[in-house]
Amino acid sequence: MNRLIREHHIPEVVVDPDHLDSKHDSIPVRETRSEWRAGQRQRFITARRLEAWLISDWQHKRRHMGVPNLDFEPVRCGLFYSFRLGGTWVAADWWLQYFELNPTMQAIRLEFLQEDLNKYLIPILPSGTQPFSVPPRENAKPIELNKEEPTLTTEEKIRIKKVNPLWSSWEESLY
Repeated sequence: MNRLIREHHIPEVVVDPDHLDSKHDSIPVRETRSEWRAGQRQRFITARRLEAWLISDWQHKRRHMGVPNLDFEPVRCGLFYSFRLGGTWVAADWWLQYFELNPTMQAIRLEFLQEDLNKYLIPILPSGTQPFSVPPRENAKPIELNKEEPTLTTEEKIRIKKVNPLWSSWEESLY
């Protein structure tokens, strides 16, 4: 998202540098660590289907965060590995609580990125901002580390939803 917004060259829009972990901070955390304030700005949150997010997060940590042997079994239970919480497995619902998901937040669905950006973001950007044309994701690479794409059984999918009722409910409202 940062790259996409940055490459769109929108006046008055500041994008966090990619190398900063703070780009994943919640608004309350960010406000306690700096003078920046969200105020009454419209809040957006990227959304993804829970199962896809869990698998993607697991793959990202294996490929890019130095944990090539990260176990997949906890993912089958609806958990993700959190460095932020000191290296522990936690339910994916934690993220929605951390970002204080509420009905005033507008979700940008990654599966419909171009459509949602143009529908929700363009109207609040400076007049004359060109519509988004989403480029292919450069981090959508085939599975590495001699592993096939992980799959989930029907039972595991049911368990994942039960472990993450907040995300499951949110997902139903979005899709």
